[in-house]
Amino acid sequence: MQPGTCGRSSVRSIAPTLHRRALNLIGEVIGLLELEEFCGALLTALRDAVGARWCALNELPADLPHTVSRTDPAVPPELHVAFARYALENPLVAYYLRTHDGRATRFSDILTRRELHRLGIYREVYQPLGVEYQIAFTLPSASQRMLGVALSRGTRDFTAADRDLLNLTRPYLIQTYRNALAHTLLANGAGRQILIADLRALGLTRRQSEMLRLVAMGHSDQDAAAALGIGVRTAQKHLEHCYRTLQVSGRSRAAQLAWATAQT
Repeated sequence: MQPGTCGRSSVRSIAPTLHRRALNLIGEVIGLLELEEFCGALLTALRDAVGARWCALNELPADLPHTVSRTDPAVPPELHVAFARYALENPLVAYYLRTHDGRATRFSDILTRRELHRLGIYREVYQPLGVEYQIAFTLPSASQRMLGVALSRGTRDFTAADRDLLNLTRPYLIQTYRNALAHTLLANGAGRQILIADLRALGLTRRQSEMLRLVAMGHSDQDAAAALGIGVRTAQKHLEHCYRTLQVSGRSRAAQLAWATAQT
């Protein structure tokens, strides 16, 4: 049976509980638009949802703006160095690189504990932490970014129901992650400048691009005009030019296009 699947009879028996757990997990993070806030809430929600001792988030590639890397609780610095050295030995990383399957997968889905104990990453990283079991999945974005999530504990394996929970919620977590990325790009420093450049490449002027960014973030014409130091009528003229240049019917479609641009 493939990772992330379960038999029909077991689905029927666990579905009500599974769906309640899924709704609770999604409810903890849905609507969080600041990337740091989303990742912090996701750490706590995932740890509570499956009873993990360790929860790690690593956004790849690591050299992009606003990249997040977190482990809760904190891992000693020397183990970060060891993990960097042995990262490709992680059986779940190797599995993902081989299959590009980002669904939740456990150590026990792909190797035995004896095989795990033979690995350098176990001796140098997991054994000192007391980690015997791990489940991991990915949250891809629409661009090159991806958030890798690993949940670990030492006393018992993650269950098939835990795996099903993560796979059931994964599409919603992917969309929430993408929304947080887009909002961060719309709102902050270097990311804002990247978005302005992308909108200008679509044919907008800098001021039109700035106006559309503010509208996409939910600002009224009055608030956007005040932020840009221009009159409301001038701001509205900028938006009218945006609509014509982008060939969209109005405010909502233009804002959607700005969000889509921020996610690419």
